[in-house]
Amino acid sequence: WRADLRTVAGERKELRLPDGSLLQLDAASAVDIDVATRSLALIDGELALNMAANTAAIAIETPAGRILANDAELCVRLDGQGCRVSVWRGSVDLFPQNGLSARLHGGQQTTMNASSVAPLHSFDTRQPGWREGVLSVENQPLGLFLAELSRYRPGVLRWEPALDALKVTGTFRLDDTDKILLLLAASLPVQVQTRTRYWVTLTPRKISA
Repeated sequence: WRADLRTVAGERKELRLPDGSLLQLDAASAVDIDVATRSLALIDGELALNMAANTAAIAIETPAGRILANDAELCVRLDGQGCRVSVWRGSVDLFPQNGLSARLHGGQQTTMNASSVAPLHSFDTRQPGWREGVLSVENQPLGLFLAELSRYRPGVLRWEPALDALKVTGTFRLDDTDKILLLLAASLPVQVQTRTRYWVTLTPRKISA
């Protein structure tokens, strides 16, 4: 809670840095900012950095290692094993704590842990994401989708394990997560049980005799 910038579930923030770069913080995230050393420390969750033109490199410190961004637009997300780095433009150097460094360019993505950088792969930079207030998925298991969705709504979101393997495809607006749940109920064999606004459970839809 002592982080310079922090968000809770369902909250996103953005901050314009002194050099004009735009820092965005996803839900349930935290970052420390050191203007003097041009460094950020990602403590939890995910950040997006869109660097202003003609500015010096910015370092992003993570538990897995250091990320050095040069005239870049990128996202960094922490997970249980390390961090995922996605680059929209510019170049980004990765320095794991105990492994070999690697460089990413626009349109490339990888994961880094303390000992290594995974093989690089490409992704669609035109695909909208949380920075635009949407959650886009294609053929994603419902369990993974709901785990991600729970970051964007306050309270408790639960579901029965039998629903995990159902598949979800679509683009959903994050400013109305109740509507997302209703859309899931309309397109999948699930039903939404609402105890309160902040306590929701998804169960398999019962088939009428």
